[in-house]
Amino acid sequence: MQLFDNLLGNSLKYHHQERRPHIRIFSEKITGPLPETDQVEEGENWYRVTVADNGIGFDSKYAEKVFDLFQRLHDKVHYTGTGIGLALCRKIIQNHKGFIIARGEEGKGATFMIYFPATGG
Repeated sequence: MQLFDNLLGNSLKYHHQERRPHIRIFSEKITGPLPETDQVEEGENWYRVTVADNGIGFDSKYAEKVFDLFQRLHDKVHYTGTGIGLALCRKIIQNHKGFIIARGEEGKGATFMIYFPATGG
């Protein structure tokens, strides 16, 4: 619950001022390997949950840095927060033997792909 609360909260907090927030959430069962990561081996089954928005986004060169504890890419004047939300998301996913990948494009939005192992079928 905390994972999705943080991701959806960020999508709303970092919405683009010139357009209505649009958040897409979808899931699928996938089989490795995957082009976006080397963490999924050939033939492994995973569930991928994607949360994508049309907010202010971020430069993709910071895709790993956004998960660092107390890391903030946007100023404190316009966007409140402590910088622990995405670090907590990564820890939650790791506790479930999964991982999370971030993608962003400044001015266009952010996408977070969450991977959980599909054990037992």
